Amino acid sequence: MIEQEISIPPRKSNRLRLTAWTAADKALPMIYGVAVVAIPLHFGLLNTEAFGTWVVFQTLFLSISLTGDFFFLQPMVKLASEFEADQRPIITAGSSLYTLLSLSLGGIVSITALFLADILKAGPTGAEAFALMVATVGATIPRNIAIRVLQVDYRIFRIFLLDLVYFGGFVLCMIYGWQTNTFSRTMDMVWYNLYTLTASSVIGALLCGVKIIPSFKNVVQATRRIVSIGLHQGGTGIMTIIQQNVDVGIVTATRGPLATGVYTAARIFYRIFEALREAGQLLLISATSNAYSRDDKERVQDITVLATATLVAILYPATILLILLAPIGIPLILPKVESASTVFQWLIASGFAMPFIIVPSSVLLGIGETRDLFRGMLIGTIVLVGAGIGLTYEFGPDGMAAGVLLGNTTIAALLTKRMNRYIDFSFRGVLRRSRSLGTIARTRLKEFRFNSDGSSTNS
Repeated sequence: MIEQEISIPPRKSNRLRLTAWTAADKALPMIYGVAVVAIPLHFGLLNTEAFGTWVVFQTLFLSISLTGDFFFLQPMVKLASEFEADQRPIITAGSSLYTLLSLSLGGIVSITALFLADILKAGPTGAEAFALMVATVGATIPRNIAIRVLQVDYRIFRIFLLDLVYFGGFVLCMIYGWQTNTFSRTMDMVWYNLYTLTASSVIGALLCGVKIIPSFKNVVQATRRIVSIGLHQGGTGIMTIIQQNVDVGIVTATRGPLATGVYTAARIFYRIFEALREAGQLLLISATSNAYSRDDKERVQDITVLATATLVAILYPATILLILLAPIGIPLILPKVESASTVFQWLIASGFAMPFIIVPSSVLLGIGETRDLFRGMLIGTIVLVGAGIGLTYEFGPDGMAAGVLLGNTTIAALLTKRMNRYIDFSFRGVLRRSRSLGTIARTRLKEFRFNSDGSSTNS
């Protein structure tokens, strides 16, 4: 066995630094998300149809990437994070499986580009874009592998650099194309995507060092372990992809494009929860896997309660405030869809359930109980879809948003209950810990006195 380099950050300053870089990293896709809509549409570089083709292409691309990530890369992180894990064979096995699955799915899209473009009403431009899917997937594979390898050892700043190259580079490419009058087609965005993914992958391979170099010793055993975990974790991934996309489809099918426009506008803000879920995975999977493999259940419990309490302390007040301010704020932000405020309120109410989804989903993977995680996600998805169809038919976009809330509440209850089989975890304990966070923050502030020049000293 090779002694593992990973260790849970021992100092509070290190933990705060990791949290800060994680927050910065997850802010990048949100900035990118705003820019990728605002630049092409606000400045009239693409019409709605051309931009819609890009959205279809990007949705397919992200679905392929996420599928492989859930099936193989996340289990790879869990196993490589265990105490005294022989990391390189695990990384080799996970990377190989991920590459094979991703290229296979990307190849299918490229081979059937004309057929898919016809089915999805994407036209000739869609067919041209889909033909490049296998190249786009190939360009992102080293990048995605590098992010998960760096996650194992908490190299969050390096992950931030990778994402900055991609997200920042893509935005810069759009700005350059706008300023030079060379950005006018959907395919321009497809090529910008390909260029920046390639650049990010090259940087990622360099930052990973020797760990990304294949090692075939014990790789068969590592492959078996990854597959055994990945079967259920992959199912969880499929449920996650369904949850992220099915609601818009339900609204479109039952109420038409006008209702879809209202729902989609309100749903933009819901993506903050998806970013928080990714942040939770980035920080919690490695930590809980390492502690659980050392049979340190007390440490796992402490990490779980602290992470949940932190999210409760942040999300609960923010959720209440956003719900109360929605009737005023949404008409100002989205003046053309003022009716989106009620949809927004229902969607943002999921903030009350999110701490009990984000943390348990990461912890259950970290401790290897992916079957329980999959079952909870499956039942919750069924509730979300069933309630969404029935309520949307009756109440329109508001009903779909309420269905999302019901689905998330079901998932939160089931995951918390299933996690309790392995860790002593209670809602009361979380609330008690979240209240103590405010006391700690006030105490920390009192430890500093501010000088007249604006500097601070520890009293």
